[in-house]
Amino acid sequence: LLLLLLSNTKVSAVCNLNGNWSSSHPGTPTKEIVHIEFFQAEGSANFTLRATPWGSSQSYGHVGPGVDDVTLLMVGGNMQHGTVSKSHVPGAPDCTYISFGWCKFPYCGFPQPNFPPWPKPTPPPPPPIVSQSCATNGKPCPPPKWTPNWNLTESTCIQPSSPGFFEPKHSWGLISLDWSVANKIWFKNGRNKTNCEQVSRQGCQQLKASGKAVRCFIYHNMELALEWEETQRAVMYNKSTAGYFLQYTDGKGKKNGTIYNEPITFGDQFFWDYTNPAAREYFVTSVLASIDDDAVDGTFTDDVAGVPEEHGNVMSRINMTNEQLQELQIATTVASQMLINATVEAGKYNWQAFGAQDGVGPGVTKESCTKFMQEFCQKSYQNRAMTMKMDPSNANQSVAAFLITRPPIAFLGFGWESDDRNWDPIFLLQPGTPSDLCEETTSGVFSRTWSEGVAELDCNQWTAKLPFHSL
Repeated sequence: LLLLLLSNTKVSAVCNLNGNWSSSHPGTPTKEIVHIEFFQAEGSANFTLRATPWGSSQSYGHVGPGVDDVTLLMVGGNMQHGTVSKSHVPGAPDCTYISFGWCKFPYCGFPQPNFPPWPKPTPPPPPPIVSQSCATNGKPCPPPKWTPNWNLTESTCIQPSSPGFFEPKHSWGLISLDWSVANKIWFKNGRNKTNCEQVSRQGCQQLKASGKAVRCFIYHNMELALEWEETQRAVMYNKSTAGYFLQYTDGKGKKNGTIYNEPITFGDQFFWDYTNPAAREYFVTSVLASIDDDAVDGTFTDDVAGVPEEHGNVMSRINMTNEQLQELQIATTVASQMLINATVEAGKYNWQAFGAQDGVGPGVTKESCTKFMQEFCQKSYQNRAMTMKMDPSNANQSVAAFLITRPPIAFLGFGWESDDRNWDPIFLLQPGTPSDLCEETTSGVFSRTWSEGVAELDCNQWTAKLPFHSL
């Protein structure tokens, strides 16, 4: 609305505009009368004001330097200079009319309405948190300690959901099982008797035994403790660990002992309180315990940024302040980084450490081609783990971009709610192993030599060359 144009000079000769004003005229319906209210301390030239329909926002200006001068600077508009005089209403004193056409009550020629009180100004949002997790701060995460696998077929990825065990027809490099996979099995005995983590491990065992997955992840949630996951249920109803979770508060941060819950059909959903160091430690160790199986290579931790992802009413319902939310969000990023470090050390990995949160990393497009390739061709990117989005409508270009830029640990494919229907026969290409890194041979043309041929992507023509045999 209005920008501040102030001095701290105190004056006595200029007008004090404090009070209710209007820009309306006699005959205006009462409900349509514009309400303007000045707030000006006695002896000060500076003022703030509020005006309908922007009453929740304060506006600013000053009177002076002349005794009749007034200045407003409109945000999104122009600076306005006016003069102050007396209203045309008989008997009106000085300082009751501004040349903008504003009059001060009771000298407007019509009664002052019973104006409703101004709404409280919306508090400014808290400053952005400084994430301590490479999953959310844009910094590269450490790659997993896996043996490099250059096979294209075994460098593909999906994130399926399924009421039964996921049984694809095709072989994939990395399959990350959603919590809903095999829910008919782990939920068959109802709540309090669920074994989602155990059944998820069985799903990975079956996928690997059938040769349908090289790597397999199971699901956890960074924000929520889920009743249907055994390691989390173990502490959700224990009085000694109630402090691991968000509770209703007195509005000043003091918990009242009642854990906040947003249950669904499959069970209760508590919210982790990572400001408690013991909660962070338990979350990390429990996830590691649940993936301590040769068939399980890591975890997908949904809602990695924590509260309020997908649960926007939490703060108001438990009386959480912005400051408390910020503290929780910072602690959540600490827990996230702890988990990433721990999974790498254990020879496992966290999907979110690929750097694309719940999805896969960006893929090449016709519009972004040259810029994309120049970024991902940087030698430093070979020290990262990668996921890249596959574009089925431009399959050759996607695969070429992947082969030219990929580091030793990399997956091309699809994110959340993808499955075997996303399979593309191009994944059967066999390029062999790379003998060098990406090269921009001429402006906008990128290539990389593999043992079975040279992959090339021409961003200028939006064409790709993939001279490899297929299985």
